[in-house]
Amino acid sequence: MADNKIFVSYRRQDASGEAGRLVDHLQEIYGEDSVFLDVETLEAGLDFIQAIEKALNSCKVLIAMIGPHWLNIKDTEGNPRIFNEGDFIRIEISAALKRDIRVIPVLVNGAVMPTADQLPEDLQGLTRRHAQEISSSRWKYDCDQLVAALSKIIEPKPQPTKPTPITSRPTKQKSWFAKNYLWFLGGLVGLIVLIQLLSLPEEDPIYDDFEENTELTNGLSQSTEKDSPPAQIPEENSTTTQDNSLEEPSNATSTEVYVDDISGFWLLSDPQGNTSTLVFNQYDDSIEFLEYNIYDVEVGEGNGTISGTQLTADYYNSLVQISGKLILNTSNAGGSWIGTISFPTLGTTTNVSLQRINP
Repeated sequence: MADNKIFVSYRRQDASGEAGRLVDHLQEIYGEDSVFLDVETLEAGLDFIQAIEKALNSCKVLIAMIGPHWLNIKDTEGNPRIFNEGDFIRIEISAALKRDIRVIPVLVNGAVMPTADQLPEDLQGLTRRHAQEISSSRWKYDCDQLVAALSKIIEPKPQPTKPTPITSRPTKQKSWFAKNYLWFLGGLVGLIVLIQLLSLPEEDPIYDDFEENTELTNGLSQSTEKDSPPAQIPEENSTTTQDNSLEEPSNATSTEVYVDDISGFWLLSDPQGNTSTLVFNQYDDSIEFLEYNIYDVEVGEGNGTISGTQLTADYYNSLVQISGKLILNTSNAGGSWIGTISFPTLGTTTNVSLQRINP
């Protein structure tokens, strides 16, 4: 093994599954040759004690995986194995403490840190080391906290450049009218109203003639009024009155929120500070995306639809192999989204937000 490596110590009867899962995660970040996993990495025929000594010589960190049965596992005679001088876990941790190698206790499955009186003398220094808890319900967040501490000691391997979103067909470009139709409709309605206002007459000359004729008629004698037919309002005036009674067309227009194409890079975050990057492709009202963690490692994927201002997608996390449902809404034309991500098998629902990283 080269220098700057990580030694993972664990009991198979206590935390085998969690140790394997953690090693896979660490190998993605630091490289496959950067992690020594107990006897699983030993070749057949090698002396176990010599192999441990050799591995510790090239390690800067030892992770002691401690589960709820770490202290209670007994040997064939019924004694706690941790007090047996030949116990491999005791040999590994004791050697790391003596060599001043950074030892990080990692508590899994609800385990608690043992006290000094529960350990042999050569392991009591373990109780003075700050422990890191990793739970199944917060696996990603807890692992990220552990990686942040490890990266101060061991440099992660270079990560591949984030891939450009693969598109099976070109994104449909919106026409000028599709982008500006609300302005166009508003201007058209305003022009119609202006034309109607300019076309209205300032005075009604026919009605003025009618008032003048009425004054002349009032000056005639009584007999003339009886002999004369009653004054009639000209038919033209009636027509004009009808024209003036026409209602002006309404200038009310309806508006709607238009969601832009969301293809590109988005930051998904929750109130606990967990973040990941979603890379979207949109085809009309259907979408698909890939998810990358903070180390640009692909950890999930999903697909769904956009209906109005709501985005609904089925989600699958390949890291923990669990399916979920993503439901988001926007109130600003797709500039940002808020909603929830739920995992039915876990019975959990978490509030999340989505912010665009690039235009």
